[in-house]
Formats: sequence, C-alpha cells, structure tokens
Amino acid sequence: CGALVAGLFKQSTGGADKFIKQLGFTDLYLGSKEFPHKLGLAQTVPIPGLLSLQENFPVPIPQPIAEFLLKRMLVITGIVEDLPQQENRIEVGQDGKIRLFHKFHSYDVFRSRYYMTKLKRVFRSAGAILCFGAMGHKDDIHTSHQVGTTRFGKDPNTSVLDQDCRLHDHENVFVVDGGFMPNALGVSPALTIAANALRVGDIMLQKAII
Repeated sequence: CGALVAGLFKQSTGGADKFIKQLGFTDLYLGSKEFPHKLGLAQTVPIPGLLSLQENFPVPIPQPIAEFLLKRMLVITGIVEDLPQQENRIEVGQDGKIRLFHKFHSYDVFRSRYYMTKLKRVFRSAGAILCFGAMGHKDDIHTSHQVGTTRFGKDPNTSVLDQDCRLHDHENVFVVDGGFMPNALGVSPALTIAANALRVGDIMLQKAII
C-alpha cells in the first residue's frame, strides 16, 4: 500500500526533461508524535509521460495544457510497510494455472491515507499551488516491491525456507529472490535482497554445496 502525491508549482521543475528521482527522506519512517504508526520511506519518482498524464487526469486535457503541467510538476510517493498476511499467497490451481491472492490490510490503508495528507502538506510548504493525491490501495491493481510467498522462518508449518533460505524439505534448493521476506520494510527491498543473496552464497560455499 502507499500514497502518491503530485504537486503543481509556479516555476519549472524540470520534470518534463529529466529523470527526477533524487529526493528521499525517512522523517516519517517511524511515524510521529501526532501519528505514532510506522510508515516508510518517501521519495520523488519520475514524472509520468504525456500520454499517461492525459489518460489518468480527472478531466480531459488538451496536449498544450498537459505539456504545461508536466514542466511544473513533481511527484512523490510514500511507501507504507504492509502487514504480512497469511491470506496473501500464490497457489497452483487444479488446472495448472497460477493464482495470486492479495488483499491490503485495513491498517495499511489507514496509514496510507495519513501519509497522503502529510505529503500534500510537505508539497504545499515547498510552494506547490495545487496538490493531487492518490492511494495504491486497490487489491487488483499493480503493486510495487512484491515479496513473500516463500518466506523464511524456523517452523516448517508456517514458512517455506529455513534461516539460510534453504527449503525445509529439500537440502539442495535455495531461494535468493524477494520471496524470503515477510514484508518489504517500507523501503525498496532491492539492496536487502542482494545482500541476502550474497549471504546465502557464502553459506553455500562454506558448506560446499556448489
């Protein structure tokens, strides 16, 4: 789950000409005094392309207006740490097809709603004259940073992998992608996944598995 806020500024932000993804902050990662709930990382993301903007804008807009908006926009996303849920899973049906089951927890939606409001305040403080917010809380839309499905743990009844990311019931099978993680921590998990893969590789070398 998460929040996405677009701000419109008087001056050009360079968003239409450059790949903007330089700003990130963790001030609200652990929440705040007024909102003592863990949130996650906030970071700017690239401005959507011209066609994407026209397709997703609340009302139809001519191309010249869309180009004007693009040059003065900044977009920021607030990544909320989703609660791990046993109901979210992947199964293989009797027909052999893979089925994905996914639903956001109400607590994830609650925190995302607050994050969206907070990020609007940040943009207004930075000089935005208009702010638009959206939440990625629909269960059937694309979500980022998918992890889990083969999470690790000590108990074979509640986990697929052991602490070394080896299948509990297959000593020669290791999983080193994001499947081992119960959740994505409220940040991009890419570096954590890479670091864990190196850790597992060292374990395999030490035990002469490869």
